[in-house]
Amino acid sequence: MGMKRQRKISFFSIFMAVIIAVTGCGGTQGETEQTETKVASEQDMIQQSMFGRGEDFGALLVSQGITLPVSTTKVFVNQAGYISNREKKVMFFGEQLGNTFRVVSQADKAIVYTGRIEEGRLDEISGCYLSEGDFSEVTDMGTYYIETDIVGQSYPFRITPDGYENMFVGMLKNVSDVQLVEDAQGICDISFGMHAIMYAMQCNGSLFEEAYKQFGEDEKDRQLVTQLLYFAGWLKGHQGTDGSLYGDYEATAAFCGIMAMSRDMFGRYEASVSKEYKEAADKAWAWLSKQECDTDVRKDARFYAAVQLFRVQYDEEYKTIVETFLKEKNGDYSAQRFVFYGVIAYVSAGENTDRDLCTHIMKDLVDRNEDTGNAAKNDAFFGTGKRSVYDNLYNMLLLCFINDITPSKEYTEIIENTIQYMGGLNENGVCYIDESGAWKELSETSDRNLEWNGILLFGMSNMLKNLIDIEKDW
Repeated sequence: MGMKRQRKISFFSIFMAVIIAVTGCGGTQGETEQTETKVASEQDMIQQSMFGRGEDFGALLVSQGITLPVSTTKVFVNQAGYISNREKKVMFFGEQLGNTFRVVSQADKAIVYTGRIEEGRLDEISGCYLSEGDFSEVTDMGTYYIETDIVGQSYPFRITPDGYENMFVGMLKNVSDVQLVEDAQGICDISFGMHAIMYAMQCNGSLFEEAYKQFGEDEKDRQLVTQLLYFAGWLKGHQGTDGSLYGDYEATAAFCGIMAMSRDMFGRYEASVSKEYKEAADKAWAWLSKQECDTDVRKDARFYAAVQLFRVQYDEEYKTIVETFLKEKNGDYSAQRFVFYGVIAYVSAGENTDRDLCTHIMKDLVDRNEDTGNAAKNDAFFGTGKRSVYDNLYNMLLLCFINDITPSKEYTEIIENTIQYMGGLNENGVCYIDESGAWKELSETSDRNLEWNGILLFGMSNMLKNLIDIEKDW
């Protein structure tokens, strides 16, 4: 595939270098922002008249030691786009906002809708003062922006009937745009990313197959099977002669588990692949078995490796380790990723599992999911219950797992809200992933890993599947 190897290896590197100004929380809208907007607008006019290109004028000023005022948007929209027949919300930052907002067609500057700005209030989760507006009545395809008389306008956004499907396809094409970090943590990140992706494929395989139909001939190597096999090979290339990866217990356990899972998923189609992955997993387990397992972290990691081996090659040793661990754990199954991913593997194994233990685990996960759902229900602004990318993604992972077993309109809606949050409908108005499925290169996503991609693919595929089934009730 022509991969360039460095300390951090990046392939299909097409990061979009777009830096969006992030506004802080707790301030009010006043004359400063209006002045900045006016100054910025005047500068734009000067730039166009003198050079025709703003960046040229800006570069000239910077070269002369002149600092340009920065105008930041206070009107937050889902920059990844809205769906024609779905709810459409806009958020406004600050206290002095006015009473109305306008939806404007970018093509001809025509006002297509005028809406009411609801009374603002403090978002206790983030500490930001926010207001909202609804423009669900706008359903025609096109590119628009929101404007107000006081706080200016939003970034542009599109309304389409198939925006989610297109974003999903884009995510698939961009899944490999991650940094493969050659250290123990990098091994864990890639392993859990592979787990999330493979589980998503197992749950929603038909959606992935349908999405592949939109790939061009030059994009065939971006299909997930090809990418997963590459990642597996990359991981195997870091296994030492002693069976470990970097002599690190957690990295070796993660590798052992994902080799077993890869064998289960791909080995059935290719005997040589099955043999190769089995040898790698067995070698890693042999090394783990020689090490002390005397800390909670190591016990969690060993459990993950053992449960994956248990799923594909039943052995009383694995069964004893797995079920002893789960009985001693007795709850809190979603707080640590070795445990959570291992639990997912165990309850989905089917054969040879302890039915009562599976029932106990599922009750715990459902209860925790209920807490997530209640928090989202009480979140009047964004419907997620959380205010960080990390927390929202891991909440979505649990939601998707439960929603796959027992589909719920409520859970599907929270997943949709989370995807919109990632698109810019959040307390800072920051777009983390755009309508093409490409990550924005911001401070919070510059170190994102394959696991984030996997969770988003799981969330998007789960949402699309369930929207089809329950849309008529919405």
